Amino acid sequence: MAAGVLAACAKSAPDSASNPSANEQASASENTQLPTAVNFGSFSVAVDYAPYLIAKNKGWFEEALGKEGIETNYVTFQSLPPINEAFATDRVDVVFEAEPPAIIAKSAGIGVKIADISCVLVQEILVPTTSLARSAADLKGKKIAVLAGTSSHYGLINILETAGLSAGDVEIIDLVPPDAQGAFDSGQVDAWAVWPPFVEQAELSGTGRVLPRGDAYINSVVVVREKFAEQYPQVFTQILEVVQTAKTWIQSNSEEAKQIVSEELDVPLEAVEKAWERHQWDAQITEDIIEDIQLKSDFFSQNGFIQNSVNAKELVDTAFSP
Repeated sequence: MAAGVLAACAKSAPDSASNPSANEQASASENTQLPTAVNFGSFSVAVDYAPYLIAKNKGWFEEALGKEGIETNYVTFQSLPPINEAFATDRVDVVFEAEPPAIIAKSAGIGVKIADISCVLVQEILVPTTSLARSAADLKGKKIAVLAGTSSHYGLINILETAGLSAGDVEIIDLVPPDAQGAFDSGQVDAWAVWPPFVEQAELSGTGRVLPRGDAYINSVVVVREKFAEQYPQVFTQILEVVQTAKTWIQSNSEEAKQIVSEELDVPLEAVEKAWERHQWDAQITEDIIEDIQLKSDFFSQNGFIQNSVNAKELVDTAFSP
């Protein structure tokens, strides 16, 4: 675990009129001050948040930050717009999510950075067990549920295009996961593009099966409010050290990790176990990851979610990585 961050300097900066370096000293003092709290967030229910969930469950964030008097707060967002609203109003500092909300935020002028990655997984498409569809090509003319503006939305279109279809060949129904699950279970939609554990829960309940996988990836990332990282660099580096500790711990303690994730998400252990091998827990940010983020940014620009494509190399910043 990382060493504690430096305590804030208690002395006031001298008047700039009598000391030419006063502004510089004041700036340095601001940079070493500590936040009173760190506000963590995550989106929906997802197995890929395992490093965050385990660190939270084990109290590792509190251990790293609490000794400096820094409180930790946690919130789960159920839809995408509130995440960026919270970033824009300084109500959240670090969020565990896939890349699209960060892309959308950056395009809107909200200061965020993708600073680390929790894991990588492949997009899945569910169909009812009674469906005659055996590949994505069989979905032509079908209703497909997906949450618009997510990695799953990008993944769905990518998979369809690989199968020779376009978005116009299907009817995309924009639904948050709980509503999509109801629509899927009741037969109101013919397929559902989503992430674990929703995929595995459908498989285990006998209501759904997955079509053959494509090559569309979901990158589960750590997004930080840019001003927070700049103002409290040592604190943020400690947070990333905790995330890396959790990723390493997961690989050596997978059975306990699965149990913790099951409890934190309130989903059956069997669903987490089934999903586990679908995640690359040792993932790190590479040029391939950055290129994949760029493809998603271009997709959201081309489909009207953002006005201009975001440069992924400007969005990703690993300078704070331990």
